[in-house]
Amino acid sequence: MSKLLNLTLHYKGKKLDQVRYGRDFKNKFFIGSDKYLFWQILDESFPEKHLFVTKKGDQLYLQLPQGAKVSCAKDGKPVDESFLTKNSILQGNKLLLRPDMTGTLAIAPNWEISYEFREPYVLVLTPEQQQIATQYACRPQATADERFSRNLILLFVILTIIFVLIFDLFLKKQISYDTTLEEKIQTLQKAERIQAEALAKPSTFEEAGKYAEAPEAPTGKEQAGGVTGGRGTAKSAGDIFGSDFGTFDPKATSAARPTQAVTLMEGFVTSRPGGGGGGGTGPGAGGAGPGFGGVGGTTFDPSATRSFTSDIGSVVTKAPSVRGSDIRPEGGTIVKASGDQSKLVPSGTAFGRTSETEKTIARFKTKEVTPVTEETISQAPAESRTIIDEVRRAVDTRKGQIQSLYMKWNATLPFSGSVKIQLLINASGKVQAAIITPEGGSMPNGFLSELKQLCESWSFPINEEVDYTFKYRLRKS
Repeated sequence: MSKLLNLTLHYKGKKLDQVRYGRDFKNKFFIGSDKYLFWQILDESFPEKHLFVTKKGDQLYLQLPQGAKVSCAKDGKPVDESFLTKNSILQGNKLLLRPDMTGTLAIAPNWEISYEFREPYVLVLTPEQQQIATQYACRPQATADERFSRNLILLFVILTIIFVLIFDLFLKKQISYDTTLEEKIQTLQKAERIQAEALAKPSTFEEAGKYAEAPEAPTGKEQAGGVTGGRGTAKSAGDIFGSDFGTFDPKATSAARPTQAVTLMEGFVTSRPGGGGGGGTGPGAGGAGPGFGGVGGTTFDPSATRSFTSDIGSVVTKAPSVRGSDIRPEGGTIVKASGDQSKLVPSGTAFGRTSETEKTIARFKTKEVTPVTEETISQAPAESRTIIDEVRRAVDTRKGQIQSLYMKWNATLPFSGSVKIQLLINASGKVQAAIITPEGGSMPNGFLSELKQLCESWSFPINEEVDYTFKYRLRKS
């Protein structure tokens, strides 16, 4: 059996670990001070990662670290460095590993690695050792509690399986479909159609004869003698409200104002105390009395009987006197008013780009401030990625302010869409300019103005200039 390379790591003369070629590594083996390596050398002067063993053809080589000291022996006899160089065993920093030689490398203070070639061995047990292994390798007998717990668990598992089978076969409700998916789709399509036959059906209202016409306005003389179209007759204000209101003569009235009240079931007009306009000396529009202005000649008689009916059924079942139309309106368009369109900023138009903003943008470009968006944070330079992450976290916590502003405006003027906000932040962390670009729809000028003021009031705990852009979708929460 061929010999295999074995490497042993020592620290202050004590063995720490051992690796074998073919089992722990094959063609390459690395060591170093990095904590993720299999062999970590705890020395600050040692390289972080060093290729220690390489293979070229059938030969294995050791790559000596800088400053390493090597001592080798052949057939148990020490050899010096000139012997290694003369026989091409040591070439530069490469040491050829030969099966007939052993050696030790001092790679760092207190750290050494030794190598040797050994044949792998298989331990063969004697009959006595096999008997002892057979006697003590069996499992111990289970106690009464262990057997009870094991049987109880098996019982639960069996009962669970039986219950699942019974439920699935007998108790579970079988779902049946009366129609297929294609039939349901056809039913929905029929429901969405507008049937022309339904539009051609006649109106369900019955004709009530000729359309009702409003009666002509009565003249002043008719009002003076009592209005015949009403239910009551004109009386003096003294008879109605007492003698304290003076003597009111209903005949001393002029022509009434063209004010009428017409209903289908009952029509009446009442006047406030003081009567209608005409002769008299009161300060109001009527005759003598306290001077409460009237609405025309009085036709209210409190002693007259009521003429309306209390039969609700006859009221709700009677057809209207004006028949409805059974002609479907054609043409025309539905226009939704959304306020003054001149005060809406169209989609894709940057809002807030003033001369001062242009100067700020030019200054940022002069200083070569890299524009960064939410999607390109990972591509930002490593030295500024921490600051940009801090800005992103601060912006995420303040997006609720944008949502509150949107809800306030959406309550009076509904709109939706997205906004792209570019923040130009100076070295003190203050937002020097905010450029708002609506996307997906027009937005009110006032909303974008308040949003710009909100963003420019923000400040961030950073100490360098940042050009950060993010998007926010405006929708009801």
